[in-house]
Amino acid sequence: MAFASLEGLPDMRADFGFGQVCATLANVHRREGQDAYQADDFMPGLRTAEPATTKDADAPPDAEAHSRLISALLGKKE
Repeated sequence: MAFASLEGLPDMRADFGFGQVCATLANVHRREGQDAYQADDFMPGLRTAEPATTKDADAPPDAEAHSRLISALLGKKE
């Protein structure tokens, strides 16, 4: 517990791996024409409050958000 409070445990990496497995299984069984699932679709803790819109798809990626996601996946605290 003391180590986990100092360094954090790499649970996010395991969660991401399970998210990939879930996405793969869901994509195998999705309907034709349905959008593909991503790992973060099965990781509600990483989702933002607002879903992305089509207008946002043309916008450049948010580097800060990507940095937070990578840090979370590596188990680093903010």
